[in-house]
Amino acid sequence: MKQEDEGLVWMVAGALGSMALGITLIPLRSLTSASNLAFVFLGFTIIVAELGGRSAALVTALLSAMSLDFFLTEPYLTLTISKREDVVAFVALAACGLIAAAFGRRRERWSELAGRAGKDLDVVEKLVEQLRGGVPLDEILGELKRSFGLSAMVLRDAAERILAAVPAGSAPALIPEVQLAPDTLLPSDGSRLRVGFRGLRLPEGGGRLRLGRDDGLVSLDLWEGDVQGFGLEESRTLTIAASILALELSRRIGPARAAIVEAPRPSPPVR
Repeated sequence: MKQEDEGLVWMVAGALGSMALGITLIPLRSLTSASNLAFVFLGFTIIVAELGGRSAALVTALLSAMSLDFFLTEPYLTLTISKREDVVAFVALAACGLIAAAFGRRRERWSELAGRAGKDLDVVEKLVEQLRGGVPLDEILGELKRSFGLSAMVLRDAAERILAAVPAGSAPALIPEVQLAPDTLLPSDGSRLRVGFRGLRLPEGGGRLRLGRDDGLVSLDLWEGDVQGFGLEESRTLTIAASILALELSRRIGPARAAIVEAPRPSPPVR
């Protein structure tokens, strides 16, 4: 189940559960005050915050306060409150519920970071497996394109010849003018940054990563496909993947270049 769908499920469960708790506790309203019954709602809100995140906890906190007011404070079955202590219980429950929702947001953020880290590690591991298995470069670039939400990727050698491109046969004709820093993906020329909801965006006309040795063994051209941008960890993973790809290409292309340079020239014909 996707994270968005799971959050929606917990949101509905929190709302229905809050109303169900109010109905369940009706027999106890004559035995104890509403302030004591509020602890039950608070515990339920904390559970929802831990399992469902901030949005579900926020809905649960609000519905719990309303359920306490509607079912358990006098006059019953209305949203009015006649006793001062019940007002205090209502406000305290709402405030504590919002605090629990805030902590649920922090847990949700850490969960997202942990999930992203696991995905990033999977991307690097799969890249290494593909390189070891001799998978074609087009297929490798296609996997990286899907993993990082790019619209196009082109791998070129030092002579600007295309080594691989995705989507296949639709490589952009123009070479990106903006050089990207190999460790941050920031424009090396200090041009204006583009920022999305998640973080840094690639330049509008694409960006180029120089890979390999100083002479520019290969270049990886990137065009964005998601206007939300890259998160910090995601951009680092992309640069790591590009570096691994460069090392492998250096290993493949280096010996081939050396063989060309060291190959004996044919002797001139003897007259």
